[in-house]
Amino acid sequence: LLRTVELALVSLVAGLTSGLFLGMARSSPRIWLRWPASCFIELFRNIPVLILLFWFFFVMPMLLGTRTPPFVAAVVAFSVYLAAYSAEIFRAGIQSVEAGQWDAARSLGFGYFRSMRYCILPQAIRRVIPALTTQSIELVKTTALASTIAYGDILYQAKLISDQELRPLEAYTVAAAMFIAMLVAFSYLSTQVEKLLGRSEQR
Repeated sequence: LLRTVELALVSLVAGLTSGLFLGMARSSPRIWLRWPASCFIELFRNIPVLILLFWFFFVMPMLLGTRTPPFVAAVVAFSVYLAAYSAEIFRAGIQSVEAGQWDAARSLGFGYFRSMRYCILPQAIRRVIPALTTQSIELVKTTALASTIAYGDILYQAKLISDQELRPLEAYTVAAAMFIAMLVAFSYLSTQVEKLLGRSEQR
């Protein structure tokens, strides 16, 4: 359970942070920022996450001549996957902010990045929290794929117990219950954050 939580948290932080910067880059009027971000997003959105996981675990060590630990390969694969999808969510949030907000920021003497930081992003992030929550929950469930590269998460341990004790019903039922408990707690926290941001916006 702890290893699953560790993998999910690290992947969420890395993926959402990268997705935010990619979403900002794709929304940028500067073509040298927009095109690379668009290529990254379209590439990794169209590769199944299991292939990404195998590529970073099996192929990358062959290219670099080094061994990649299962945890590192899983974090990179899941972070890239989440970054590509969350970038589009952030981009949609940024573009949903009214053009008048940009004009107001420019009238205060703000450039693009200061306008984004102080005016646009606070509004955009409030609007995309439900979509980000859904995407984050999907990622937590997707971390179960790390068991395919022998990472000792919940599913991998459940498989070992099932094989050793010949009790698949108990092992996989407990694994499912653990995921349900994690995701219910995560959904509750995200709902509270959404309500808190909503109250602060009303003030």
